[in-house]
Amino acid sequence: MRTTVSDRRNRSRRAATTVLATVLAGGTVLLSAPAALADDDVPTAKLTVDAPAVIGLAGQPVEFTETVTNTSSMDSGFHLFLKAVTGDGLPPTDGIAIDYRDPADGAWKSIPLWTDGQGSATAYRGDVSYTLQIPAHRSVNVQLRIGLPMGQPHNGAGNGGIQSLALESAVAIGAHGVATEEVTDTIKVDGLTTGLSGVPATAVAGGAPIEFDAVLKNPTASNYVNVANVLGIDPHATVEVRTADGGWTALTPVQGGGVDDGPGVYLEGRDSSVQADSTTKLRVRMSYDAATPLGPVTVNPCVFVNENPARPFSGTTACAQRATVQIVAPAASASKAQPPVNEASAGKGAPAVKGASTGKEAPAGRAAAPVVAAVPAAPAAPAAPVASAEAPAAPAVPAPVAAAPATVELASTGSTEQTPSYAAAGVALLAVGGGAAFWVVRRRRA
Repeated sequence: MRTTVSDRRNRSRRAATTVLATVLAGGTVLLSAPAALADDDVPTAKLTVDAPAVIGLAGQPVEFTETVTNTSSMDSGFHLFLKAVTGDGLPPTDGIAIDYRDPADGAWKSIPLWTDGQGSATAYRGDVSYTLQIPAHRSVNVQLRIGLPMGQPHNGAGNGGIQSLALESAVAIGAHGVATEEVTDTIKVDGLTTGLSGVPATAVAGGAPIEFDAVLKNPTASNYVNVANVLGIDPHATVEVRTADGGWTALTPVQGGGVDDGPGVYLEGRDSSVQADSTTKLRVRMSYDAATPLGPVTVNPCVFVNENPARPFSGTTACAQRATVQIVAPAASASKAQPPVNEASAGKGAPAVKGASTGKEAPAGRAAAPVVAAVPAAPAAPAAPVASAEAPAAPAVPAPVAAAPATVELASTGSTEQTPSYAAAGVALLAVGGGAAFWVVRRRRA
């Protein structure tokens, strides 16, 4: 690079000598020469950055392009510098990554980053290792990608996070030159969100299963790998998910890392993948055995990225709003609707029909109609009055029984809405690392 600067200076001296000789000879030309010499002496560049709008916390890096244009009239070598201002919230190592594609072999290579500042001023700096040799008035594209891995694969950091970062790009003449063009872009940071929809308010101990949807959203431009989509459940629960062919697959509960931790189930396995800008909806059914204590239980949706195989429910963690289901006894769940009244039972209270719609409770593990809320039956009309003491009484004609409307209550989610929203910024939690953290969230919300 020093050779290039020296040659440029020699050309400038020769040009100045030619101008002087022309003036001494009585010429009146080259009034525009100083401007031309300035263009040749100081190469300039223009920088265009096509940065991503949003990247995913703990997601895969997102590709983008920066274009450097040599706006001067001479060939020159330029260098590209990058700075990401993140603020506090990233782990000390492997929190952020910036890569470039090497034009020599087409491989992605990491840019070594060093940090300065602390707190809100924390920034990571680096530069592309090769020099951009650009002819006059020509452009070169530099392929880059940026991500927030939040740790290593299968060893994700469970604490921290940021909402955005400022990417500052600068192009300079040579590796140690002064920047001739700078561009700053703000990149939003988001992450996976999980939630439950349509969870019934009650379930019968030893009775029919309840059904609802588990919804996982990726609103970012990052793909995700090593994802564990988890439901924290009561120890007495059995969980199944609907398969693509319409069948049901039972899930095996996994115990957490702490002594008092409850079990959880992996809805799609421990190492699933999630595409950018996608939504995944899974149909879930859950039943509770006859030994389940009556009262409220919770269903807790969480998603973990880069879970450690030796520590279930660890890694970069986001938990959504739980759902509360009331466990009731079989008799309490039976419908109060009356069967048609016949002459033998006219004027007498008919017994309540057991079961939501079939007259009996469906066994656990099999699909059943949703639980029907108890609705009192309309009383039978009284017998017609007797016309006279001598005349025989006419038989009583029962009035028709009013049909009970079929209704389904949804589980409490801590808000006035029946269907909980997905994990919003105020609901999603980044839990402290380790298996116990997931269940700490559950206990806090219990």
